[in-house]
Amino acid sequence: MQVHDDLKALSRDAAAWEQGQRTLARTTAAWRTAPEAASVLAALDRFGRKEPLDSCAALAALFAKIGDVAPDSAPDTPSDPARELVSGLMRRGLAALAVHPLGQMPFRHAHRQTADTLLLAHSGTATLGLAVFDGAALARQPAPRTAEFAPVETWFRVLAGSGRGDLTTRDPESAALRTEALDLVPGMTFHRHGARQALQLREVSGSLVVLRLQRFTSLHDPVREVALGDGDLRSQAALTAEYSRMDMAMAALAALGRQDAVPALSRLVHGQGPAALRWQALRAILALDTRAGLVLLRTVASSDDPVLSGPARDLHRTLVAQWPELEKVAQWRG
Repeated sequence: MQVHDDLKALSRDAAAWEQGQRTLARTTAAWRTAPEAASVLAALDRFGRKEPLDSCAALAALFAKIGDVAPDSAPDTPSDPARELVSGLMRRGLAALAVHPLGQMPFRHAHRQTADTLLLAHSGTATLGLAVFDGAALARQPAPRTAEFAPVETWFRVLAGSGRGDLTTRDPESAALRTEALDLVPGMTFHRHGARQALQLREVSGSLVVLRLQRFTSLHDPVREVALGDGDLRSQAALTAEYSRMDMAMAALAALGRQDAVPALSRLVHGQGPAALRWQALRAILALDTRAGLVLLRTVASSDDPVLSGPARDLHRTLVAQWPELEKVAQWRG
């Protein structure tokens, strides 16, 4: 492995690197207890336990319009808690990284084609993070043909940069789509319900820095991908990584013909998991064992399950209409 000369010049022995990581950890801890962050993190903890945002004043202040928050001092200068929160972290973090340039701040982070994200804090199903969108990378992407609607409520505040996006709203009854342009400018705040609203960035001048607060509204509802042209449902997936892995595992078991998985899949159908996951388990059983699947399908169809009973009745009716002999399959023995 080749190491660039600039990195070699910065490299140190393992003990020095570990000492640097301890310093960066202390720097992060100092920011968490600083006045601009401590009250926000305490409010995020309550928000993660499903308290409304209005009851979490320090957190809500991050996404209020500039001037709506009363300053602690300098009455002629509007307060900007969001900028103070992030500036405090950047000031401490950059000073520490100048001394330990190969160190890593102890924050979860992720990189995608058009954006980098930094998770500042999380509590329950709520997260507070920074997102930086790359205008050049965004310009290289093809125009989107679909939009994703997820059961996540999002608040964001533009800290720096500007751009343009499309806000697509999906009617919950007719599934019709309505799209409107959204200009993103410094200081702008925005709130959307992800189950019926999708925001897609179309253009960014240079870089766009956003402070983002998110909270799942449901762990059971799927992420739905719909076509922008006609609103047709293209696909849906489980919201969490755990449920996504289970979804893929069920598809693999069905493709491999693993009938020994039917008992475990039946427990999923009768369980308390997301409706989309339970429905997928039922379909997998039908593919693996027709009789067992039909027995379970009739059981779900006649149950008081508020989500699956209706689709189960429709599916049973469709299957029997297309293959009348299936009406007797559930009565087979052996």
